[in-house]
Amino acid sequence: MKLHRHLVIGTVLLLAACAQNNPDSGVVQGESQTLNGASVNSWAKVGQDGQVIQAGVTIPMASIQNGPTTGDPVVAHLDFPVQAQQTTFLNHLSVDWNPQGHPPMERYGTPHFDFHVHGGSQADVQAINCADLTQIDPANVPQGWLPPVPPGDAPQDHCVPTMGFHSLPTTEFASPGVLKPGLFDKVMIVGSYKQQFVFLEPMVTREQLLRKESFTLPVPMPRNLGRTTRYPTKFEAVWDNAKDAYHFILSDFQQVQ
Repeated sequence: MKLHRHLVIGTVLLLAACAQNNPDSGVVQGESQTLNGASVNSWAKVGQDGQVIQAGVTIPMASIQNGPTTGDPVVAHLDFPVQAQQTTFLNHLSVDWNPQGHPPMERYGTPHFDFHVHGGSQADVQAINCADLTQIDPANVPQGWLPPVPPGDAPQDHCVPTMGFHSLPTTEFASPGVLKPGLFDKVMIVGSYKQQFVFLEPMVTREQLLRKESFTLPVPMPRNLGRTTRYPTKFEAVWDNAKDAYHFILSDFQQVQ
């Protein structure tokens, strides 16, 4: 009996150790779609206490390499797992492949992905029609990012249906109102609509991703989110050589309101 008990205890400890060392342990799958001929999928990693500790999307290298360089953007809409939707800011994301980039072309006119990480539902996002052009209070724009409409510009020229307004980080500018010269490689953008913070948007070029290198981007902290929830404070793109894919990961959640 003692031998049997020792075997049981040893098995339990071994399983626990394996779970700790298994990067897929606790991962809950969200949705998957085909993008550029390869399957992309959302997911969340849940700790033993039931709290979401990571959430993200996995993009195979084939989806990056096979992206067309002509034609219209290609988009995949992916809900996060319900555990993330119910307990964090994250509801769903749209993975947008831009074959030729988008304006301003002198800075963003290169093939790249836009990852719109939305705090609202897909129905909420589809309802953004730019009828409300009220700007987010400058005091509520995250530190290090700029108000979405430059002084003197018309708000309607900066609102994008199903998205809203985009705020760029100050690091994108050579001087006030003047973007850095040359094409970008990666940047984090903030989205707002009806005076509220509504999405995060990492933008990453194909050229950057073809390097097969992990990297991080700063995450803007909302000053007034409008609701109490858990919000990610870290973003990283992790290259997984074994799976020939990138994992774009949001983590280090903190309670905000």
